[in-house]
Amino acid sequence: MFEKEAEDNKPPYAFCSYNTKCELWKSGFQQGAEFGYNKANEWHNVKDGNPNNENDILCQISKDEAVVGYYHTVAKRYITIDGQDLYNVIAWKEIVLPKENE
Repeated sequence: MFEKEAEDNKPPYAFCSYNTKCELWKSGFQQGAEFGYNKANEWHNVKDGNPNNENDILCQISKDEAVVGYYHTVAKRYITIDGQDLYNVIAWKEIVLPKENE
């Protein structure tokens, strides 16, 4: 899926000689790009189920609009982080923050 981008983003220090495997950096770039792409597009349709915890999520409420909220597991409804009920949630997505580099 990201073959062209992997070729275009060859690091300047990549050196391919007779006994090195030049394909390793291409494979690593491509796998990372595909993982990020899939994570960014991992929306769940409300018809298929609701979240099983009360963590903050993105709630899609129209074609081009999403708000931050959570699913109240006891009340069985979506609520914005400022306490307003959301009745028109179409889909939801977990918010996954990037890990801090050590």
